[in-house]
Amino acid sequence: MKFATILDGDRHRFGLVDGDALHLAPAGETLRDHLAGDLAALAQRLRGLPATPLEGVTWAPVVPDPAQILCVGLNYKDHREETRSVTGGAYPEHPIIFTRFATTLAAHGETLPIPRVSEVVDYEAELAVIIGKGGRYIAQADAMDHVAGYAPFNDISMRDWQMKADQWAPGKNFPKSAPLGPMMVTPDEVGDIGSAGIRLILDGEVMQESWLSYLIFDIPTLISYISQFLELRPGDVIATGTPGGVGFVRKPPVLLAPGKTCVVEIDGVGRLENTFAAD
Repeated sequence: MKFATILDGDRHRFGLVDGDALHLAPAGETLRDHLAGDLAALAQRLRGLPATPLEGVTWAPVVPDPAQILCVGLNYKDHREETRSVTGGAYPEHPIIFTRFATTLAAHGETLPIPRVSEVVDYEAELAVIIGKGGRYIAQADAMDHVAGYAPFNDISMRDWQMKADQWAPGKNFPKSAPLGPMMVTPDEVGDIGSAGIRLILDGEVMQESWLSYLIFDIPTLISYISQFLELRPGDVIATGTPGGVGFVRKPPVLLAPGKTCVVEIDGVGRLENTFAAD
């Protein structure tokens, strides 16, 4: 099953994606309202509602209002190696977790701003895990039962602001720096997420390419670990980290700039595309 959220005037509407059509839920319902429930029953109900063509819709972040966005740093070995000169090569035994605010989210197809105060704007292709059933102290063996679905995510990073101090938050929380979507795909449709490829394409050139099986801390580990220190809630987003190939460590650096087009592709999950313009 695939679900999407669009803009209908000045309000969000979500629906079930069915081929080239979208069966919209009644106004006032949100995808987050249903993520802890029976998504198959939800899909069956939505199929009975009128459909609108996907062509020409204005996309919104698939979950536009998550209570919590948890991001994982340095979660691929090749990304750790390429950034060793910056990090010093000292890595903790546990996942590196930082947070984003929902105000940073952006949509598929949206033109995103290059901030006037940053000279090092970088891309990061990532898989976003969207939480369905919430919980605390979740065991790794039970963690996948808490996953509602997956979506592409681009953890756009202002590296000069990220590196100003030990905390990464300033470089990770500029407005419209976290496109998410266009759809959430349920685990039953994706199958073995570990076998999925992930890549980032900048102006037609592949800059990042890896597989989800290369995550240092896999999805069950991340869900269990995060749930030890906070309560996960339906609609929470966990961005699982980016593989090697980021732009700021390349020689010469390859950075985002006005006029460029960036695509995140994840096999079986979707294709997230954005262009950039001056702020």
